[in-house]
Amino acid sequence: INAEYMGEKYMRNCRLILLATSTAKVIEPLRSRCLAIRVPVPSAAEIAGVLQHVAKKESLTLPPEFADRIANGCDRNLRRAVLMLESAKVQQYPFAADQSVVRSEWETYVAGVAQDLLTEQSPKQILEVRAKLYELLAHCIPPAVILRRLCDALLPTLDATLKGEVARWAAHYEHSAQRGSKPIFHLEAFVCKFMRLYR
Repeated sequence: INAEYMGEKYMRNCRLILLATSTAKVIEPLRSRCLAIRVPVPSAAEIAGVLQHVAKKESLTLPPEFADRIANGCDRNLRRAVLMLESAKVQQYPFAADQSVVRSEWETYVAGVAQDLLTEQSPKQILEVRAKLYELLAHCIPPAVILRRLCDALLPTLDATLKGEVARWAAHYEHSAQRGSKPIFHLEAFVCKFMRLYR
């Protein structure tokens, strides 16, 4: 469907609502015909309230402290918060106030990749990390998300002089990955750049 054509031809009869987390990949002719409305992400308190509502609908007892920890650990992403609640229920129910918040498998995997980058900087390690990055891409994890999580895992371990440089290169390769067609090249380039800087 050509959205521009549909929008112009049926403008009086039809309204299209397009949802996007970023307008970077929306083409300019389409953007110029749309009214952009920014909706802020929910606050941690709102997420905790929704989690309490979901728990009530599912006949679950959710301690407020645990709901707050999930709300603070989900990066203000409501879908992710509900999935974390579901994972926690599978892990242990009834919930405990001091129960640990379960991270998703791919986040744990990215943390492992970051640990690999910190332990050894060699061509062999680049090949191993590349295979892990392919695995993440094969599981439909967007390259921008991989880079952000990788950067989040690496930055706390670096000194102040390296933090800015690594963040700058992560932003550079995230931008180039959005413009390019093969995200693995940009992810691998960031890995190589990081190893060179960290050595």
